[in-house]
Amino acid sequence: MNTIQMERRKFLKFSVAASGGLLIGLYLPGASKFAVAEERAANVFMPNAFLRIGTDERVTVIVNHSEMGQGVYTALPMLLAEELDADWNKVGYESAPVDLKYNHPVFGMQITGGSSSVWSAFEQYRNAGAAARAMLIAAAAQQWNADPATLRTESGIVLDGANRKLSYGQLAEAAAKMTPPQKVTLKDPKAFKLIGTPVKRLDTPEKINGKAVFGIDVKNPGMLTAVVARAPVFGAKVKSFDDSRARNMPGVRKVVAVPSGVAVVADFFWQAKMARDAIRIDWDEGAMHAFSTTEMMQQFREQAKSPGKSVRHDGDPDGALAQAAQKIEAVYEVPYLSHLMMEPLNCAVDLRADSCEIWTGTQFQTVDRAAAAKAAGLPNEKVQIHTTFLGGGFGRRATPQSDFVVEAVHVAKAAGVPVKVVWTREDDMQGGWYRPAFLHAIVGGVDASGSPVSWRSRLVGQPIMAGTPFEGMMKERNMTPHPSRVLMIFLMRFRIWRLSLTRPRSGCLFNGGDRWATHTQGSPRNVSSTNSQLLRTRIRTSSGAIC
Repeated sequence: MNTIQMERRKFLKFSVAASGGLLIGLYLPGASKFAVAEERAANVFMPNAFLRIGTDERVTVIVNHSEMGQGVYTALPMLLAEELDADWNKVGYESAPVDLKYNHPVFGMQITGGSSSVWSAFEQYRNAGAAARAMLIAAAAQQWNADPATLRTESGIVLDGANRKLSYGQLAEAAAKMTPPQKVTLKDPKAFKLIGTPVKRLDTPEKINGKAVFGIDVKNPGMLTAVVARAPVFGAKVKSFDDSRARNMPGVRKVVAVPSGVAVVADFFWQAKMARDAIRIDWDEGAMHAFSTTEMMQQFREQAKSPGKSVRHDGDPDGALAQAAQKIEAVYEVPYLSHLMMEPLNCAVDLRADSCEIWTGTQFQTVDRAAAAKAAGLPNEKVQIHTTFLGGGFGRRATPQSDFVVEAVHVAKAAGVPVKVVWTREDDMQGGWYRPAFLHAIVGGVDASGSPVSWRSRLVGQPIMAGTPFEGMMKERNMTPHPSRVLMIFLMRFRIWRLSLTRPRSGCLFNGGDRWATHTQGSPRNVSSTNSQLLRTRIRTSSGAIC
């Protein structure tokens, strides 16, 4: 996938909203078309743009990244409001729908991950704000028959030297008719008033007063709640089940078989959960029934004894190690770990003959919509995802198979009614996508004075890129370790090893393996890194990235 280069004068397109006001769309590299603001009815919001300025003075920023506590519902509006010179007290946000125009400029899909939201949007949102400001000034200059160069902006107002002023709301409709600027000049960082300052988060009031809607809060008219009995072993299939007791329990509407197990649909969560526990299921546990993490770690230890693909090698680490006064060895094991989001997984689905609406907290809108469409037997454009607040994500809500979204579609399809599938905490810990297990073998040598003379590091683990859309991207863009790049390895107790590779032009950090484990060795004089082939297992894993 090639990143599209655009001149700034082609960066923006504008249109007037039917209800009055100024809407601005941005061109997103990696998307296939302009993010042009579409007409909307006076009382209906259909967001396809990144900025809306209403005649009511409200400045609404459409955010194309998921809010899971990391602050994008404040950070991205800050970028735009900075260049717009908006009154921060009148700035709001809305979550973007799933659309190509909201694709991540580097990843080429709508996703929140890799700690990339702010840097990837930094110039996009600032350019949008700067262009809007220029058009508002042009509109005021036209009304006053003044030179735009003599006007200035401050806190949502255009002013001149004669104490005349017009608010952005007063200028919005006229500004939308102005010719977009061919060039915009961004502020010198020294002039920033918002960026870099500790402003109040825009989403805090909703979270305090209870108005914030997380996925688990969704309750639409006629919607029932479902809980699924999932396989006790990865890859297991239902041979048969006895639901005679469950079907007669209070509130139970249906018990249906789905690809992931058996779903109980009831009026309320606890009714569905208790009935789920009453079902007797005979499972075909398949090949994974004998899987042992003890044996797997032993295989990891054996693999760590052999060098793999080198990613960095400086000096003669083996020779330096042989001459070292003391050799120090250590092996660290990190097990499979649950992501443990504060909000358990959930997904609400209203599936109809010609459409599918989904409400969930997701990090992976593009992939989730495509997977849901396939499960529903519908074209992508007939599936709509409403991204709610996420009670934590950490990569669990961005899995390559969209497991919790696809499952909810299957439940809705089998039940024939709108449903919200809710996972218990135990469900996700016992059968979710885990952070991968890793083994890190380190050998170091010091001289007689205790100074390091050699260092070797080998990582063995399960890849999270393999089988995902990112695998091809990594190869196509040559995002593999290179001796000239810095190899960063983080180890935190109760967290997974994460290998981060720095992408030179953008600074993007990618987490996890790419069909390899890492072998690093050396010292300030003797450094080397290699990759060794991973042990392939069928335990489901996902990354630990957040924003």
